Amino acid sequence: MPDGQPSSSLDHELRTPLAAIQGFVALLQEGGVNASEEREYLLLIARSAQRLQTLLDQHRVILRQIPTEQT
Repeated sequence: MPDGQPSSSLDHELRTPLAAIQGFVALLQEGGVNASEEREYLLLIARSAQRLQTLLDQHRVILRQIPTEQT
């Protein structure tokens, strides 16, 4: 793998659900959505937050497996 690719991939993986959360929160803050849309947006926000949590948990496990240099 080229240098920077894992970091770039992780960046993309984290930004995608974060952008979804931010977008749906902005729509809810603007108002003008009906109750059905609000429930749908909140469900999508919850799913995106769960995706972020899963990605962070996976990243933490991977980092634990990488040996660190002792100085």
